[in-house]
Amino acid sequence: MKGSACKPRLSVVVVAYNMAREAPRTLRSLAADYQRHIEATDYEVIVVDNGSMPALDPAIVEALPGNFHLLRIDPALPSPAQAVNRGLALAQGDVIGVMIDGARIATPGLLHFALGGAALYPHAVVASVGWFVGFDVQKFAIEGGHTKQREDALLASIDWPADGYRLFEIGTLDGSWVNGWFQPIAESNGLFLRREMWDTLGGFDERFDVPGGGLVNLDVYRRALELPDAELVVLLGEGTFHQMHGGTATNSEIDGFEETVQAWVKQYEAIHGKPWTFATPENPTYLGTLPSAALAHFARLAIDPVPSGRRAPLGDSFDRDLWSLAPIACPDDARIARLINLAHAEFRAGRKEAAAAIARIARQHAPDELESQRLLAHAGPWLRVRLPPKSHRAEFHLVLGHAYRILDDADRAAAEYREALQFDDDLVRACLGLVELRMPGDGYFTWLDRLHAVLNPETYLEIGIFHGESLALARSPTCAIGVDPAPAIQGPLRTTTHIFCETSDAFFANRRLDTFLAGKPLALAFIDGLHEFSQSLQDFINIERCCGPQSVVLIHDTIPFDEITQRPHRQRKFYTGDVWKTVLCLRHYRPDLEIFTIATPPTGLTVVLGVDPNSCLLSDNYSDAVAMFNGLDYTSVESDLDSRLGVIGNDWALVKARLKSRGIIS
Repeated sequence: MKGSACKPRLSVVVVAYNMAREAPRTLRSLAADYQRHIEATDYEVIVVDNGSMPALDPAIVEALPGNFHLLRIDPALPSPAQAVNRGLALAQGDVIGVMIDGARIATPGLLHFALGGAALYPHAVVASVGWFVGFDVQKFAIEGGHTKQREDALLASIDWPADGYRLFEIGTLDGSWVNGWFQPIAESNGLFLRREMWDTLGGFDERFDVPGGGLVNLDVYRRALELPDAELVVLLGEGTFHQMHGGTATNSEIDGFEETVQAWVKQYEAIHGKPWTFATPENPTYLGTLPSAALAHFARLAIDPVPSGRRAPLGDSFDRDLWSLAPIACPDDARIARLINLAHAEFRAGRKEAAAAIARIARQHAPDELESQRLLAHAGPWLRVRLPPKSHRAEFHLVLGHAYRILDDADRAAAEYREALQFDDDLVRACLGLVELRMPGDGYFTWLDRLHAVLNPETYLEIGIFHGESLALARSPTCAIGVDPAPAIQGPLRTTTHIFCETSDAFFANRRLDTFLAGKPLALAFIDGLHEFSQSLQDFINIERCCGPQSVVLIHDTIPFDEITQRPHRQRKFYTGDVWKTVLCLRHYRPDLEIFTIATPPTGLTVVLGVDPNSCLLSDNYSDAVAMFNGLDYTSVESDLDSRLGVIGNDWALVKARLKSRGIIS
């Protein structure tokens, strides 16, 4: 037995039973050179050996720096209740803590903050949260191969006891503390009360006489909280970490544990004459620090607690994606609502700077709208200057372009998209933003779907089917034919469809269409293959031979974005190639055709009407035509390209009128 002449401020009672491997670590974690911000003379540790066989070695206790006392009970009772009470009787401190399970390693600030917590209120109940050493609930960890040797290796991996806070790196919350700091706990294996409170409680109730004590520790915690003016103080960043040792509760058999608990509950009811219920104190006081190793647990427990039937820490309506405590009301103004939705999408994607910028734009236009302000409370600190770092600027300007489009500010939207391209000249979405400003309205898929619905063609040919999105717009009873040397269909098709995995030149050379046309003209064709003028022209020549006066031929990618993206050899993700030359070539050689280009994003859709299967002008002049238009420089025609392409507005009424005038539709 080792003592101190000074009366300690704090006493800690630790009960050990057959813990030759575990108790020395527990006691080591209470030693004066491990516990921080507390002097050795400020506290004593009373170790109660509750009949261990063999007895706990006194030399272990004697070797520890600090004020330790060893008391052995022999013979001892199966329950630790009497052992705790014997320790309480010996305690000299004004504040007394109890660790009923001597197999728990403490964190380094436990005793310092326990004293601090006890000083906060006259009737403070200071509780620390419990953990397992290891990466699962200990029962299941053991079932999965967790052994004492593996546990030893885990402790060695964090260099324990050099920094006791690293225990959080290898810890899992104990079942009695499943939601940690934020919801009511069932018990504490580091419970600290003033001496007079222990006296009022009468210590631990020794009627809990089953091995391990049953609910005795839970009972004393509940009774402490029921004392008049009791105030719960929960220690942050401190805890006790349970080592495996064959304990009655923590290391019991999984399948039989529920029956064991029910037996404990029945004993509680027999002792107290009422059903067992957990203590549910409200508004505990939190004290302590959060070491980095504990912070991940803290954050997870706040935003993603284990369902327990109790109110979640941040409320049952908490939106973990948007950090909203209450359901978000949609703004009445449709444009502001779209801005808020855009800001939400950026926030969810982790682009907080962009979310903040959009929320500020929304606030400028609707200063009383609460959601933009709530969002700024979380996202605003991410954007403390006008612009984020250059590494984030492309996406940042892109989304600002989207925001200004919502507000119908086309000039500012275009400026933002162009700025985005300054930081990433291959940002497809910025290109799309600009072309949608230039050509607002329905996209080309909508146009294809509309034409299929109105024309209801008997036969449909598509050159260049890629993932099959446009091919899938053909519907019954149309017979659809797709041509692509390497198709990669990703969705269902809606009608009888024949796919030829070959080049369009091979397809026509082998006269594949003859089988499907049976002497009738091809009704509808869509050219979307190689983005090269010479090939698209050849495809048109081959298609026209199979058509009739009422046939409709569509050519995609005929309105270029800029010079570099119209080059025949692809240099950007956004790419049209020089298909636009096909339109100019057709208008030059075939004035008999009716050719117009719908300004539909992203790259235009040219419609050719009045085709003549007997015309040989293009085939006879193919080489000259290719030579002439291959030599045409884009910059020389860029300024009046729309007129040369016969561009019309993105308006169904305009197209419908042209189809009607030729009797293609009624």
